[in-house]
Amino acid sequence: MSVENLRNSRNNPVAIFTQFTRLYKEYELALYCFFEGEDSKYFGIRIKNIARPKKDIYLSCGGKEGVLGIYRMLSARKEYENIAAAYFIDKDFDVSIRERGLSEIYETPCYSIENFYTSSECFSNILKSEFKLTEIDEDFGRCISLYTGLQEEFHDAVELLNAWIACQRQNSSKLNISNLSILKFVNIGLDKITVRYTIEDIHTRFENLPIISHEKLDAKKAELLASNRQKSFRGKFEIEFLFIVLQKLIEESNKDSSPYFTKKLAVKFSLQKNNIISTLSQYADTPACLYKYLKSFDLNQAI
Repeated sequence: MSVENLRNSRNNPVAIFTQFTRLYKEYELALYCFFEGEDSKYFGIRIKNIARPKKDIYLSCGGKEGVLGIYRMLSARKEYENIAAAYFIDKDFDVSIRERGLSEIYETPCYSIENFYTSSECFSNILKSEFKLTEIDEDFGRCISLYTGLQEEFHDAVELLNAWIACQRQNSSKLNISNLSILKFVNIGLDKITVRYTIEDIHTRFENLPIISHEKLDAKKAELLASNRQKSFRGKFEIEFLFIVLQKLIEESNKDSSPYFTKKLAVKFSLQKNNIISTLSQYADTPACLYKYLKSFDLNQAI
């Protein structure tokens, strides 16, 4: 069995359900949390601080369908009707589950948890804690302006790509972009964002997938633009943009002379692409809807 097939077999709803039943025999009063992939790296600290369970158990269900699958399995069994179970999924480019009235499941109000990391508020928190800058520092204002300006350019550059991906998802095509870097499509510098692709390049790269008409692409662009682009665009691209900008700013902050800083800051912040979710979790946004959802599991709250 391949590594991928082995991973998939461990994350399918039946396997997760079996794992859950074994745990439940030992810990009936625990809060069981079911996630996509490694999303517990974001949700974990918030569960502990807001829901405040005496014991919480995290189960990774692979993707969204895995979480929905285990939800259906547990909901259909009367013996588990009183368990404390929290379910977390990303909205992605899909139709919201809220339209199905599934209030027991938390769905991100943006594309994915990665979008919680790319707001100006999160970036501001990083500057204050890791770059030791305050709001009154000239460099703080310069970095905020730089980030927001570059983010606008970035969104202009990847708008077409996001619309195309959203259309493919809507068509239920077999699109696999889990490891696709945004650097295949744009160059990200602190001075500018450069587009490196056209719609023809996308068609060539994904030649086995259906061609999307310009009319459908334009309609999907309009749909995505109806929301804040920082929230509606694909999260993995958004956080890769943040990672690259931060890496470049860290490099600039350690130079004796830089157009971005009035003095050498000697920032020692170590940031790796593969652990950015956990490393920056404390700075990421916690939306009101998540706070409300987690608070509903807090048995210690005043009555």
